Amino acid sequence: MKKAAIAILLAVAACAAPRLCAQENVAAGGLASAAYYLGDFSPSAPMYKPSLYVGGMVSYTISDYYSLRVNMGGGELRGDPLTYKGKLMSGSAGQMPTAFRRYFFDVDARIEVGFLPYDAFGFNPEKLACTPYFSLGAGLGYSGGSPYFQLPVGVGFKYRVYDRITLGAEWCFRKTFDDTLDGWVNIRTSDGGTSNNNDWISYAGVYITYQLADKILCQSLR
Repeated sequence: MKKAAIAILLAVAACAAPRLCAQENVAAGGLASAAYYLGDFSPSAPMYKPSLYVGGMVSYTISDYYSLRVNMGGGELRGDPLTYKGKLMSGSAGQMPTAFRRYFFDVDARIEVGFLPYDAFGFNPEKLACTPYFSLGAGLGYSGGSPYFQLPVGVGFKYRVYDRITLGAEWCFRKTFDDTLDGWVNIRTSDGGTSNNNDWISYAGVYITYQLADKILCQSLR
């Protein structure tokens, strides 16, 4: 009976190993950031009324320089027209600029381009354990009862602190193609006065990921 149980366990392991090793380039993790809004009430101030943004991410390593990422998370945006010393563009009739506070959720897919040959597994001495990178992608968001399209652009730095474990820091700007996040909708004019017609969501924070499979073990099984 004992030998039969051991045989079953070995058979299950043999069947599961190829499936697990198929994920050797996949990493999953979580992120925490300070999110803030850029728009009519704050067109250029970084870290304007920051709030917590948390989420998860899955990445797939294509090569030493390229990887794909999917991010999903949620946070809060805040703004107050009294903190903006400039002049608001003309709004729709009957509008009154008021302070706002609302939650948002989003998901996006990006391609990440590293500047150095990065090794996420820690067994190739010719590659590095860290690299700065640039990312670009597209996604969808939801806030205040309506969805919106967004283009995330980010810069960051990641460092392999241990085999299969990576820590990263990132600053990302998301153009939302939506002018309703702050409740102030600009009137589009023919003289080019449309600079703040799309609100932005930005965040700066840290993340941690873990490679789902041991690449060295998987290579030995092939």
